[in-house]
Amino acid sequence: MEIWLAWFGETHLGTDVKSVAEAAEEMGYAGVAVSDHVALPKAQQSLHPTMNIPYDPLLPYPEPITTTATMAAVTQNLRFMTYAYVMGMREPFSVAKHAGALSDLSGGRFSLGITPGWQREEIALLGLDPKTRGARFVESLEVIDGLWRNDLFTYKGKHYDFVDVGISPRPEKAPHIFIGGHSKLSIERAARYQGWIGMNHSIEELKGMLSDLDELSQGKAKKYVIASEELSDSYLMDLENLGIHGLVVMAWAPMNPSPDPVELRIAAMSSLSTRWIA
Repeated sequence: MEIWLAWFGETHLGTDVKSVAEAAEEMGYAGVAVSDHVALPKAQQSLHPTMNIPYDPLLPYPEPITTTATMAAVTQNLRFMTYAYVMGMREPFSVAKHAGALSDLSGGRFSLGITPGWQREEIALLGLDPKTRGARFVESLEVIDGLWRNDLFTYKGKHYDFVDVGISPRPEKAPHIFIGGHSKLSIERAARYQGWIGMNHSIEELKGMLSDLDELSQGKAKKYVIASEELSDSYLMDLENLGIHGLVVMAWAPMNPSPDPVELRIAAMSSLSTRWIA
């Protein structure tokens, strides 16, 4: 099972970003998972689906595309994934362009983890209707995939309707799509695209979801989750028995307004790597 490093609540200080990426590759981490938020209003009614809290707009949230590009530029084998890119507040054309370019620029080391999004106020702030995010998400996935795989692509849907549109250059290697979410619809979509990214679910919660996912995908869907408890031999064995492909770990507390110096964070990465990767 792969061990991935979470980059979920971090600043954009270039020296830190590069140093952590270089260290992660040297220590044997499979990849870095990068979260996504753009602009959060202080007044919120939306709550995180598993932590049941609003998100503080004054805490750091990295920009995933430029952060990943920076990390990829100083590494050779480390892989990257958005965890998860919020499609509900975006249109599919620029997402297809940005993600496709990032795949090429990184030598095919980027995967697009993507979700409709839970933060309704942020989606509305960016000019899109939170109520239609699910329907737009389905169409957006089809549009993105079509633009990646065809020189010219035609699509007719409720939210997107166009004839002979192309993005050039198309990615040499289209990013793998991983669907985020734990609803029945999310699991069905993940089965279709053969990739799922989960949150910090307990082992018992995972059993039901992954049973459905494996059945619907005929066992082909790759599965990633965020660690929900302290790492132990028994916990990792439980995840492996469930067919988890990769575990995203937080080597230090995320979303810290006064983060530890990068040297301490790298030391925490090293300690975790020595015990669970080396």
